[in-house]
Amino acid sequence: MTITKEPKIEIMKKTMKLGFMMTLLSGLMFFASCDDNDEITPVDPNAEYDAILRLSEAATGDTTTATVNVDANTQSTIKARVTFLSTSASMRRLYITQNVGGQGDEPFEITANVDKKADGSIDIEAANSNGIVYELTLPVPSGVGSGTVVYELWTTTGRGDYRDQTQRLAVGPGTITLNYGGANEAAEVKSFSAKLLDAPLADGSSETFISLLDGQVYKINQGEEYVDFWDFGYYYGATGKASLASTDDYPSSVIDIETIANTSDALNTAYFALSSKTSADFDAIAVSGDLSFVTKPTSQRINQLAAGNIIEFVDHYGKKGLIRVTEINGTDGSDGYIEIDVKVQP
Repeated sequence: MTITKEPKIEIMKKTMKLGFMMTLLSGLMFFASCDDNDEITPVDPNAEYDAILRLSEAATGDTTTATVNVDANTQSTIKARVTFLSTSASMRRLYITQNVGGQGDEPFEITANVDKKADGSIDIEAANSNGIVYELTLPVPSGVGSGTVVYELWTTTGRGDYRDQTQRLAVGPGTITLNYGGANEAAEVKSFSAKLLDAPLADGSSETFISLLDGQVYKINQGEEYVDFWDFGYYYGATGKASLASTDDYPSSVIDIETIANTSDALNTAYFALSSKTSADFDAIAVSGDLSFVTKPTSQRINQLAAGNIIEFVDHYGKKGLIRVTEINGTDGSDGYIEIDVKVQP
């Protein structure tokens, strides 16, 4: 399935009574004005929206879902208004995901000129931490013949996790579903190749960890903002030789992740076992159901790897997958690395 994604969100700002603020995404411009109304209202009270959500801690009277029938041949965007209200939790970040055609949630980043954190979430100013309204122009992706595109939105009290909405959850999630008609196709597996380096560099600049969210590799010194993305890493041990380990069980003698990432949060688990599958079997994996045979292994480390090994794994979020080792070079020096192919459920 070929999908065209054209994220576009536009922004304005308005100050409200009782300390509530609202950020309105429209025009890529910022405007501030005073309002004497006691309720949160849009800048343009006569504006029409395709979808309206109201999300709060109490959930009383909330509207958490909206469905919009769309046709990509005649429309490129929809307009939505989403209100977040919190009385006890201070909202600090807004997270948005997009799921195109049932192929799995992906981070959806705003390209407008807004304050964003390193992980792509929107920074919510302290003045807006108890009430905020977003007016969103959301894309209707082309190339979707049938099925749905689903946007999920939630706020957090600090650094959240695109794959775990409960992490520091403040308010939400809310769901906006674009209905193209018909059913989604079978979900394809995520497939990517990566080169992971050993971790000998004192400055933390080696790309040692990988995220199964998108196959991106991360440097050790990126841990403070990105540690929740890390699923497993590579190292070369004195007895275990070429090895993979989950972030949760990565040897502290190699890297003290909690210190590097300045976190006391639970780290991502992943469980590995050598597979009897062949390289041809690996190549044949195409859709999510093709990986249903994988059962959760018991170990968060796998050692003495060699080129040609096929590894079964289950990640922190219950996704099943296979790893194919294509090359191992060096040992624990600065030239040490492993190259792998990965297929994982979306």
